[in-house]
Amino acid sequence: MHARRFERSQYEVPDDDGGNFVCLTCPSRVTSPPMVQGKDVGDALVEPALAPIRKASSRLRDGAIAEGLAGFAKTELLAGLKNGIQNAAANIGFPTAEVEKLFDWDTLLPALDRLSAAQTAAWQAFHDQAVSVGGLLTGLSRGTAVDVYRESGALALRNVAQRFVRDKQLFTPLDTLASEISAWEALIAQCGDIMEHSPLVARSLKRRFLLRIAGAGAALILVVVGLVVWWSEKKIKDARSRIESAINDADACKVESIAAEDAERATPDQLTRKNARMQVCTEKRAIAAHEAACETLARNFAAGKLTPEDKTQAKTAAELLERAVKLELSTDDLLLTPKEMPCLDAPAKTQFFPIFAKYAAGSSGAWTNATRVSDDLRKALKSKEIETVTAWRDELVRRAEPHAAKAILSGKPEDMNRARATCEFQNSFGIEPGKKCSGLLAFMASRKL
Repeated sequence: MHARRFERSQYEVPDDDGGNFVCLTCPSRVTSPPMVQGKDVGDALVEPALAPIRKASSRLRDGAIAEGLAGFAKTELLAGLKNGIQNAAANIGFPTAEVEKLFDWDTLLPALDRLSAAQTAAWQAFHDQAVSVGGLLTGLSRGTAVDVYRESGALALRNVAQRFVRDKQLFTPLDTLASEISAWEALIAQCGDIMEHSPLVARSLKRRFLLRIAGAGAALILVVVGLVVWWSEKKIKDARSRIESAINDADACKVESIAAEDAERATPDQLTRKNARMQVCTEKRAIAAHEAACETLARNFAAGKLTPEDKTQAKTAAELLERAVKLELSTDDLLLTPKEMPCLDAPAKTQFFPIFAKYAAGSSGAWTNATRVSDDLRKALKSKEIETVTAWRDELVRRAEPHAAKAILSGKPEDMNRARATCEFQNSFGIEPGKKCSGLLAFMASRKL
């Protein structure tokens, strides 16, 4: 133990059950060997913390027992501990609050409260006894062998108490106070040990070591400061270079890779351009999501299975696509062009009309009265993908011959004109006309009807 420590017996305090004694500072309780460099820091705390006790002990030695007992007041001891903490904090160069966090105040404050109660009782007992015997007690501690500068205040007070061992009303409170002071001294010693072994000491020693190295000469200090400034400027320069690279990258979303630490070092202009590129990135992702949704819509449209999301994506064309998938297109739908298809602003826009044309070819009901189709649909119907869909051809063939036969029989101009339009519409797709259509068209051509 260090020279500033008390005898081990002074560190033994009753446990919570009041029976066995627990050694608060025995070597078995120390988890690591003391740091020689930390001793001064521990002493810096303990010396001021014990100063009120030593002062009170000095008064006891001088025979001023009442003043000595008053010196053990809670306010005095707490002030001493606070001074010790401030002294230790100043010694290691850390805030007082950081040092206070090291200690178990749930143990210290209750111990101080117990001591305060014992001090009040002892002082009152001494005052009562002194009054009852005319004040003769004030000198009974003179001539004792106690050296309060070398031994604890508890020993000094216990030595005084022994002089009144036969007077239990005075001896008992004095002895109780001596025990509480002994426990308090042990706790202060523990605080010194905690201070010595705290990481704050190691950090302080490291910092002081660096300061001593820096203090080797003004030239070295200038070099260190120059290096720090250079390094700081280099970090700023490197950060801004990385930011500039990200901003100028072809991929606008590259700005997302800018670290928060780098962003803190950006110039106002870089921050403005970074935000602008982020806006471009957001718009780019929105476009990508829109294009992906259009691709999905085209794929599901071709498969004949439209989801609610597809209908939302199709917007005003949703109803048209639903009719197409159900092969329920109308005669007017045959006049539509690619401009009526959805996703005109996406790469998938070219996929919709060929699919629509295939559904149009399968919607036989749309061809029942049709005499015109859009040029785009006419062209699409000639593609190889639609060759296997014959519903539209079958419908044209089915209705052309009956119309021609009816016109020939009736001879009415309106029937003949309607039948000619139907037969010519059929012929416009390269479908070979039947006998009645051929006869009607030849007859009307010869008559120039």
